[in-house]
Amino acid sequence: MLIKQRNRLLRSLPSLDEILRGSVFERRRRCGKSYCHCAHGEGHRTFYLTVTFSSGKTEQISLPQELVPMVRRWVKNYRQCEKILEDVSAINRKLIRSERKKIKNTKNNE
Repeated sequence: MLIKQRNRLLRSLPSLDEILRGSVFERRRRCGKSYCHCAHGEGHRTFYLTVTFSSGKTEQISLPQELVPMVRRWVKNYRQCEKILEDVSAINRKLIRSERKKIKNTKNNE
């Protein structure tokens, strides 16, 4: 039962060539030109991918509007992979406990 559940989870993994760790966020910026609409209203929409590394360093990449849907999908895929891996890991812990119990019972019956 656990192995079937694990296999089902593994089959649901998104394509690993379309994963990306990070977050997409939007900023409103003013370009600084007094005659631009952004000087008096909302700023220009700009999108970024931001990634924080274990060293504490943060990297930001500005995204053209055309790339935003793809990058969001890749980030979503990464989060889905992360969740599936955690679920598989939980199943594997249960399998280890089950196997450990079988070994103990075999040794006790000898």
